[in-house]
Amino acid sequence: MEIAVKFDSDGISLAGNFTTPDGGQRGRIPGLVVAHGFAGARYPALAAHLAGLGYGVLSFDFRGYGQSAGDRGNVVPRDQISDIRHAVGWLENRPEIDPEQIAVIGSSLGGSIAIMAAAIDPRIKACVAGCPLAHGDAALRKLYDTEAKFGSFMKKVEETKHKNARIARFEIVFIPEKLRTFLPPGTPMEFTADTVYGFLALNPLVIIKDIEPRPVYIIHAADDHVVPVEDAHELKARGGPHCDLEVVPTGDHFIFGAKPVIELIGGWLVKKIPPT
Repeated sequence: MEIAVKFDSDGISLAGNFTTPDGGQRGRIPGLVVAHGFAGARYPALAAHLAGLGYGVLSFDFRGYGQSAGDRGNVVPRDQISDIRHAVGWLENRPEIDPEQIAVIGSSLGGSIAIMAAAIDPRIKACVAGCPLAHGDAALRKLYDTEAKFGSFMKKVEETKHKNARIARFEIVFIPEKLRTFLPPGTPMEFTADTVYGFLALNPLVIIKDIEPRPVYIIHAADDHVVPVEDAHELKARGGPHCDLEVVPTGDHFIFGAKPVIELIGGWLVKKIPPT
């Protein structure tokens, strides 16, 4: 069963869908928060599959995306971390959900945000990150791969901030032409300078260790052309003994819509947070 829901995050109304097992359930069930990436694509097939396994799944739009309120194109990691934590709070108060069994799942930038939220919020008992960035500063420096290019870009960012203007999406996160069909209708295409400053402060590689001993599952495509698979290996190396890494051979960056990946995520969750 799926219902449309709204909840508050720092005074901003966020929209989502809450999906539960068909036919009802006995007792309380584990809850899952599903967070989208920079593109804003939700993954209804993932939510439906996880609900079918016995979970209550809250898939939502971050502030500024989709049906949620907020400044479109102003994507700041600390705000998105707050959105995830308020989503966890919403699940905690649902009568169907066991508040001691809540996990977060994120794709791309949402995977990085999920790691950062889990690192500071002990209510999150497990974390799944698909194709996450390991460190925002390093990602931007790979895109602008000389000091001259990076300096020129940052000068443009400063000028954009001063003028209260916007920066094109692909100047921040480049997506090859062949993958742009995965961008959902209405996704923001221009972003604030604060979005860039937020990317520079993105640091899941630094704080993933703080999730221990709670389990983490990183799943990444070997042929990812947006976030290189090396980021996943770096996160695994820092994640500790309860951090698992799964590298699938193909699928590129938007893997959360692929049935084999959906089944892998479900299989891992059933082992770590078994449905009632």
